[in-house]
Amino acid sequence: MAKAMKGGAVSESAPIYYEEMSKVAGTENDKQSITRIATDDAYNFGDYITLRSRTGHKPQVLTDRGAIISERMAEMMDAKVGDTITVTDSSGTERKVRVDGITEMHIGHFMFMTSGGYKHVFSEQYQSNAYMVRLKNHETSNVESRSAKLIKLDGAKGIVQNTTSKKQVVTIVDLPDQIMEVLILAAELLAVVILYNLTNLNVSERIRELPTIKVLGGLGVLVYRRLKTVDMLSALKLVE
Repeated sequence: MAKAMKGGAVSESAPIYYEEMSKVAGTENDKQSITRIATDDAYNFGDYITLRSRTGHKPQVLTDRGAIISERMAEMMDAKVGDTITVTDSSGTERKVRVDGITEMHIGHFMFMTSGGYKHVFSEQYQSNAYMVRLKNHETSNVESRSAKLIKLDGAKGIVQNTTSKKQVVTIVDLPDQIMEVLILAAELLAVVILYNLTNLNVSERIRELPTIKVLGGLGVLVYRRLKTVDMLSALKLVE
């Protein structure tokens, strides 16, 4: 596994400890999944994951006494910097962790720690069980191709791609725009239909006036079409 993390398509890699934890919280008071990542190289950790506050983009520094949690996780647990939170690890044991910082993240619940913080909180010896990997080619097709090859390696149990999270963000951001486009189109069609019907109603109410127009030299059909044309142009101008 370690050999596959060097050279070739891989730009750089770093060993980490990866674990899925949980917490019963939120508006529905249901079980929420929390991803815990611990590193023994806090200095270079920022090359893979940016830890910064939302306001002012102030860097969040990993310490050996607590953890930095994602903004969504902080909101879910109503936690602030300096608070102590309780989470449940994969063995079902509850652990108390001090919040040393809150980082700007829009999807998922994450907890970041140093190897020293891991030892302090969990009273266990730190040992990496996963790798963070940066590829030379960041295109989605290449990431998926490389992921398919890595998952076949001995000892590989799963792969987490940040491209998946990016797709979720793009989908969430684009969804309101798509809804607005449908609503605008529906409003335009409704305006045209309403004005068209009003034109028919207007002409039918004045059908008796057409003979008078004919006497004055006008053609009824021509007048009728002109009235519809004027109203249709007005409708198009209205929906622009």
